[in-house]
Amino acid sequence: MYQDQDFQVFEDQTLAGRLGKIQKQIDPKFLITAGDLEPVLAELSVPIYQHVSQHRRRTKNPPTDTWIAFSTSKRGYKMLPHLEIGFWDDRFFIWLAVLQEAKNRQGLLGQVQLADVLNLPSTFECGNDHTDKNCGQPLTLTNYQALMREQVNRHAEWQLGRNFMRGSDFFTTTPDDQTAIIRDTVAALLPIYQQLIAD
Repeated sequence: MYQDQDFQVFEDQTLAGRLGKIQKQIDPKFLITAGDLEPVLAELSVPIYQHVSQHRRRTKNPPTDTWIAFSTSKRGYKMLPHLEIGFWDDRFFIWLAVLQEAKNRQGLLGQVQLADVLNLPSTFECGNDHTDKNCGQPLTLTNYQALMREQVNRHAEWQLGRNFMRGSDFFTTTPDDQTAIIRDTVAALLPIYQQLIAD
């Protein structure tokens, strides 16, 4: 499934070359993951749609990360709470995110129950910037409260999830075990995602 060699796509310094490698090597794996997650995401109260990153706006610099997102809209995801699974050049990530583009971000986050956040496994992190691969902090009460205080800022963002660093056991385990880890991570985030998309 996902392997250490997948990170090599980021070694290609050309836009066309890196995009070609992403489309050939990584995107098909994202689609397999999407299929694996269908039974998990079906537990939510509304249909969920997948969005593989297309990097269409890039005309010069190759993308520094790539991902598949899941949202409640066929048309997009950035303005909605969404799940995002992807790669930076040194890590694989799974985030539940509410970005600065989201409508009524503070209102949405006000629906999230603190107890559910703090019940997430100790390996989870919280973050405040989806464009910064190093934004993740251990998911402690102190760090989460600091994240929530930032939400009054116009450009604030909110993320919960996990990072799997290049070279970690995640990339040498069996495909079935890796699939289970991804599925369990997303399943742990589902109660919070449901709160974010509740009417």
